[in-house]
Amino acid sequence: MRVRSAAALAAAGEREAAGAGALLLAPALCLIALFAAALAAFFGLSFRRVDPSGAVIGDALTFANYGKALTDWLYLRTMLLTLQLSVQTTVAAVVLGFPLAYWIVRSRSRLVRAALIVVVAVPFMTSLIVRLYALTLVLGNTGLINRTLQAVGVIGPDDFVPLIRNQASVVIGLVYFVLPFVVFTLASALRRLDVALEEAAQNLGADEVRTFFLVTLPLAGPGVVAAASLGFALSATAFATPLILGGSAVKMIANMIYDQVLFVHNVAFGAALAVIALLATATVTSVYARLGAGAAEGPGA
Repeated sequence: MRVRSAAALAAAGEREAAGAGALLLAPALCLIALFAAALAAFFGLSFRRVDPSGAVIGDALTFANYGKALTDWLYLRTMLLTLQLSVQTTVAAVVLGFPLAYWIVRSRSRLVRAALIVVVAVPFMTSLIVRLYALTLVLGNTGLINRTLQAVGVIGPDDFVPLIRNQASVVIGLVYFVLPFVVFTLASALRRLDVALEEAAQNLGADEVRTFFLVTLPLAGPGVVAAASLGFALSATAFATPLILGGSAVKMIANMIYDQVLFVHNVAFGAALAVIALLATATVTSVYARLGAGAAEGPGA
């Protein structure tokens, strides 16, 4: 009887734990279901026709929206520009973020580590819109950079370097946006590396440069790929940065979707563009994931 009672109590405990786990998962599952339903509705709308008022015309499905998006050079150019700017942003963010993350992880001073973490985390404490408008004061034709160049005589008093309303300003803004995410992702990966491996390489005669490129960087490969994947996903879906810093001169895919839905009132075509952008981003992210898996297997092999 005691054995049965103990078994019954254990089974009851497992049922209670399972029930508690289900309750904890319920809000997350409801949120996921809500997003899934919205995406499904958007996907279905991309196969419909709408009139100028935005109302759906008829019940027939059509691929016309996708055909227009994939054959009209205006939209193809926007997609290619989005890809180009996202890749440039990702490369710049990883190149700038890796030394900073390495410094955060390997610095022996707690004060230095804390200061670096605060500097990286400060952007999270401010609205993105506020940061972008502050950036316009730095990059503008009469902004801090141009006034400094005029003051030191690099350019004339009436001249300026165009740093806003162009692709360069958008890339700068995107790097400024994704850099904290990249740094913390890289720092997490670097923190898991065994310092003894670097010390062993140096004991065997490798200098710091060779140790970095032959030991540290290969071992941090999965973290680099993860950071690049996150940076690309955030860049490719950016809306506020190209809107504020690029204006009408630089339109990324999110801005094109916004224009189609809000101004042209062609929600179906905007949905088709969104689906294409989602599939493209998911494809690139999956490629990054495969590269990350390969990088993780490489050092161990």
